[in-house]
Amino acid sequence: MRAPYDLEAMMRDVARALWAGESALELVGTLVLLAREAEEGSTVWRFAHRELALAVAETDPWRASLVSRRLLELSPNDHVGWATLALAQSLLGNLAYAVRCYERAIALSPHQPRYAHNLGHLYDVALDDPEKALPLLERAHRAEPRCSHVASSYAHALGRAGRPEDALLVLRGALRDGATRDQAALLRWLEQQAQPTRRASAHP
Repeated sequence: MRAPYDLEAMMRDVARALWAGESALELVGTLVLLAREAEEGSTVWRFAHRELALAVAETDPWRASLVSRRLLELSPNDHVGWATLALAQSLLGNLAYAVRCYERAIALSPHQPRYAHNLGHLYDVALDDPEKALPLLERAHRAEPRCSHVASSYAHALGRAGRPEDALLVLRGALRDGATRDQAALLRWLEQQAQPTRRASAHP
């Protein structure tokens, strides 16, 4: 068993590496060691479980779900744990459960634009409720106005809610540096949706 100060020093080293931009996947071995050797429920233990779940969420969502659930058993108010579990569950296709997890995360930390974006996108796409999605996606877009990914989700919900002109303004403003294939397809769909609106306004 390592002395507590050694584990805390390792935790600080990992935190500095993550802050400096090192790939979290490169740190998985150290995080596993910290999670295994730290006292259950301690700051180091919670840090290790939180960062380990985040590190593997996209490559191994099942493992991330298990680690997140373990964290949440002892830290039920850990918003990162809920958000990571939500991401993992959405990748596993359990979308309704992912929605509930994001709802918990955003209730605990209401000013996180990524939570607002991800939950709003799930409301729009998974639950077929673009009206419910709009306030969350608008909030995320205000917080990250230059993020084309967020703008695309917001524009998609606006278009589905019958506001294609507003959606085009949002999307075109975010695509000044080019569009992905999906974004270009979304732009074409919104332009098609906007045409009947323009014809109707031209012929009262």
